[in-house]
Amino acid sequence: MTGAFVVRWGATIPGREAKALEVFGKSIERFEKLAKEGRIHAHHEYIALTGRAGGFSIIQGEVEELQKILVEPETLALNSQAEAIVTDFEQNLYAGGSDQAVQEVMGTYVGAMAEIGYM
Repeated sequence: MTGAFVVRWGATIPGREAKALEVFGKSIERFEKLAKEGRIHAHHEYIALTGRAGGFSIIQGEVEELQKILVEPETLALNSQAEAIVTDFEQNLYAGGSDQAVQEVMGTYVGAMAEIGYM
């Protein structure tokens, strides 16, 4: 099943701007490596131009592989570093990106709701 994890961050903590650029660069390098290894399909980074400072990355791939990546020591270390230099850091895993993946997730949901009498 295809999906993505989304990494969001807010403004850089004042005085930590240089480290923020360093960690952001390390994360891009990691995603590039994962893409070259075929472990992810793609990654895209976006920086806010309006509204609150911050941005997000979308890392696409197979949900099972993305789950593995999220708990690898290198990912956990980058997350710890990001949490120390930006506000509102978070990441979430999603299924979707294709009709088949959405249908599979919705089928699971409908089945679960039917099992308890809500469908």
